[in-house]
Amino acid sequence: MLTNQRDPEATLAAHFSSKRSYRSFAGHWYVEGIRDHAWMRTMIYDQAKGMCQLCETPHFVPWREGQWAHPQASGGKRCDGPCCGRWSCHEAHIREHHGRTF
Repeated sequence: MLTNQRDPEATLAAHFSSKRSYRSFAGHWYVEGIRDHAWMRTMIYDQAKGMCQLCETPHFVPWREGQWAHPQASGGKRCDGPCCGRWSCHEAHIREHHGRTF
């Protein structure tokens, strides 16, 4: 199945900085390099309007304190895009993805 394979047209339309970043046929985003990671982090933050998306009660998480939470990896890759990525506070990120509580 080609779902996680590079979609040349969508990749070109995304205007990535890194040649290794790409969009898949399934619509997922896989980014490489500092510029593309910074751009994607900004996109995730803007989409969430700075609100933690992992806590039961959403609350504002400033840019410098927030974390970009990724879903579990599938087949060694994880989608970096706004379809799967979430903005979160540190506590929720650790609890959700690493099974620890504070």
